[in-house]
Amino acid sequence: MTTRFSLAELADMLHAPVEAVRQAVTELSERKELTRESFEFGERNWRIAPTDVKRIQEWVESVQAKTLPASQGTRRVKRKRVVIQDKEADTRPED
Repeated sequence: MTTRFSLAELADMLHAPVEAVRQAVTELSERKELTRESFEFGERNWRIAPTDVKRIQEWVESVQAKTLPASQGTRRVKRKRVVIQDKEADTRPED
């Protein structure tokens, strides 16, 4: 018996959102690029064969590569300096 993965398991393995994996599986299925070992059951549930994981991963990476530069901003680091004043130094009389 072949091990098959759910969409959530596959998303966890690929470190991608479940919706991205679902979109990849749907599109690859419509293009007939998935093997017959992967199949849809129920309404939106899929069982993905290990042979199709690489195709799905490539699809997800290509889509993320297209959208990543547009959504990624420059990182700014702000430093907050807190100066603690010595109360005794403020109240001492000057000599």
